[in-house]
Amino acid sequence: MNYPGLNYSKNELSKVMKTNYDDLINFITDPVFQKLFSEMMSLQPNERPMFVHKIWLDDSELRRRGLKVPEGILIQTSAFGDRRPTLFCVKKFLPEKYHDSWENVNWTFNNDFEDDEVPFDIENSWRLPLAVNVQNALLVNDIDLQSIEDDHDTYSQKLDGSDLLKSQKQTAANPVQS
Repeated sequence: MNYPGLNYSKNELSKVMKTNYDDLINFITDPVFQKLFSEMMSLQPNERPMFVHKIWLDDSELRRRGLKVPEGILIQTSAFGDRRPTLFCVKKFLPEKYHDSWENVNWTFNNDFEDDEVPFDIENSWRLPLAVNVQNALLVNDIDLQSIEDDHDTYSQKLDGSDLLKSQKQTAANPVQS
């Protein structure tokens, strides 16, 4: 049975999503990925955003360390309205046919935090996210993300010249639009 207005069924979409999640899981469970991840997590929490910037977002550095990012998989930084301390995510776009209902699958990696440090209430968990470069600068400086007031300028601020400005990388298979 198809969804109303869509030319595919729930089962078909689920199967495509599972296949793409399997690709992500195969990548993130690769021993080289796991070694890099362990190296990053052995650092102090405020040092991890720079590791993401210098290692995870740099294709040549990943290759130098023996990690090949499969075609179609994208590593990028992200931020969420609940202000959990997100470091990076691994993403794979579904075929365009499904973009009218679901665009991608991803696996997100966060800095350490306790569950009670991130709000679950509607008002605070659905805020606009901080700009990724702002979030990373706050993490580097050990500033509690929850303490930042809701301010539109904070969401759109550009930190020109910052080493943390680079928030995502491009792959030949998935160019990222700025």
